[in-house]
Amino acid sequence: MKKSKIVVVSVLAVILCVMCVTTSTFSWFTRPQTMKGDSLGWNINYDTSVGSGVTMKTYASTDGGNTYDETNEITSFSNSSGIAAGDRVYYRTDITNSGDAPQSVSLYLSKLTLPEDKQGSFYLGVNSPLKTYKSYGSSAASSGEKVASTINEQNVYVALHNSEIDKLTAKLTNGYVHAWSSSGGDSDCNWSNVVDTGKTGSWDVGYWSSAQTFRIYAAKVKYTSTNFMLYTNDGWQESAKPSIASQNTIGYFEYGGTYYVGALTSGQAAGLNTFYSSASVTAGDTIALAAAGKGTITYKSSNTSVATVNSTTGVVNGVKAGTATITATSTGVYGDTITAECTVTVLAKESNEKTDVPIITNLKVNGISDVGEPTTESIYWYIKNDSSSGPLTYTIEDVYLTL
Repeated sequence: MKKSKIVVVSVLAVILCVMCVTTSTFSWFTRPQTMKGDSLGWNINYDTSVGSGVTMKTYASTDGGNTYDETNEITSFSNSSGIAAGDRVYYRTDITNSGDAPQSVSLYLSKLTLPEDKQGSFYLGVNSPLKTYKSYGSSAASSGEKVASTINEQNVYVALHNSEIDKLTAKLTNGYVHAWSSSGGDSDCNWSNVVDTGKTGSWDVGYWSSAQTFRIYAAKVKYTSTNFMLYTNDGWQESAKPSIASQNTIGYFEYGGTYYVGALTSGQAAGLNTFYSSASVTAGDTIALAAAGKGTITYKSSNTSVATVNSTTGVVNGVKAGTATITATSTGVYGDTITAECTVTVLAKESNEKTDVPIITNLKVNGISDVGEPTTESIYWYIKNDSSSGPLTYTIEDVYLTL
């Protein structure tokens, strides 16, 4: 390496070291997108500490932080009337060192109390000498979220004449149920995927002098489908193309050596249109996770020690921090089912009291100047209601200086 380059590198290294040693201001607040303030540490060991000669005064601004009323020192920081959504209150704290030695100081809220219902979000920021912020809002900021999912499944019934099961199922070996709608809800269910419900129904189909018993099978198709028909080894059975809304069953039977199909009506089959894939709720709170569908819809939690659920309404109650799976089950009149699952994360209930909340830490305030004047460092900070609702009320016991 050339000598000139070595000199440049050496000079830059010295400048960097000087900056590291002389730059004393540090805040615990989160740095946007790059660094997490809570995980940072400051390695410089100060020889100075808060001692005699250090005083502080705080003033408020009524014009958005442009000017501060220095005739009115603020000693009470609580806000019982509340801050409107998105609004801020601005403060300037002047820390003065009238002693000879420099001092290292930190500014804190001694105790912050938020309302039990955690309305809004308490957001504490500093504009100078650093520009930092941190939210002390309710965990409700992430609680109550739910991600909808489309299930788009329903069952339709195929009823096989009870005395001809073997012959009819043989005719359906390569068959399937085809469902469709004008808006593109086409879907097929191969006979190998059709479920035998083990139940029977009775219909008068007009070929016998009395009602006949049929074995009920459930075929899963798209929820968006509105019509369906049966395809057998003999091809399309086009004489029955019922509307699912009015006739959700196709009867298949043999009479006089000929195979027939007919549109029949029964109670509702299982069906789920929409549910949720994930959701979050704070312990002690509830969230509604009702599915949209038909049939009888019930709900069950995989871990009732974490989250319970109302079996008929789908309202979930967070019990303690953890995860649980909520299963929604639609059951048809013949016992056929369609299910969907939602992973629920239960968040620990955040305490409404927070102690020793930092505004800024490790601020170096020099001693008296060469002309004998005290040195003053000003901290410009604010409180914001960082939510879309309000007002945000809170109690602050005190603002104090310490190491």
